[in-house]
Amino acid sequence: MKKFLICILLGFICVSEIVAQNKDFSIAEFNLVTIYSRISRFESEEDNIKNNKIFSEMLDSVLRIPETFNYPFNDLKIGKVTAPDQTFRIFTWFMVHTNGTYEVFGYFQRYFKATNTVEVYPLIDKSATMKDPLMANCTPQNWYGATYYDIRMDKYDGITTYYLLGWVPNTTYTQKKVIETFRFDKKDKPSFGYQTVELKGKGFKKRVIFEYSAKQTMMLRYEKRKKMYVLDHLAAAEPRYEGIYEYYGPDFSIDGYKFRQGKLRYVSDIDLHSPRQKASDYIPEKIKQRRKKEVGTGI
Repeated sequence: MKKFLICILLGFICVSEIVAQNKDFSIAEFNLVTIYSRISRFESEEDNIKNNKIFSEMLDSVLRIPETFNYPFNDLKIGKVTAPDQTFRIFTWFMVHTNGTYEVFGYFQRYFKATNTVEVYPLIDKSATMKDPLMANCTPQNWYGATYYDIRMDKYDGITTYYLLGWVPNTTYTQKKVIETFRFDKKDKPSFGYQTVELKGKGFKKRVIFEYSAKQTMMLRYEKRKKMYVLDHLAAAEPRYEGIYEYYGPDFSIDGYKFRQGKLRYVSDIDLHSPRQKASDYIPEKIKQRRKKEVGTGI
């Protein structure tokens, strides 16, 4: 097994040199997909650790080629999010351990268009040792690990804040979803954790974490129509299970978060299925605009 992995890595390094010259990353992607497929709950702990290390080194090598920033890696089924302003993107994935816990891994790739160069940072999950995850200042080396699936950007008073939605497998009993905050710090380095997300009744936090049963699903997404995040409100199945998160799940009510003056503010009891308020709301926008023009020209 060890010799096999060494051969793969050496072969991949050679391939990376070739694709870097030809700007064709499909072969590199194929190799990444092949080794990533070997990281599985059905494999041994030893093999998963080895395969994950090889995959991580492969991905690191590829992301250091500037031209890969615009390559989509569609066949690589891991978390991939790109900033709306096209300045960086984040790759995330996880590995399950034999004791039923999960570990999250990631890479941060920043692109400088003016110089066609990149900076690459490995993301090291330290969530297990954080005393207060909601208020922790995090760097790529001290990261609250999550597999990201969405990113938004908010600008206010000259400050740009990025908001990431992530999922954490956690354990065999519970899972988590996260609203993470991100900025570039005063030294222009990647930095996670800014006190801009409101937690109901507890002020503003640097990130919000929702923990619930591994048997349940939780909606957390951006709703374009309402221009806000919407999410399932979580509650214990019975009062006696209060605080025991393996018994938590959606209670059929919807909460939200809305951007206001540089903050992400909590909104309770959102109606996602509310009817339009006026008859004119049923008229398509194109017809409304045409009618305005007709009135303006006297037709």
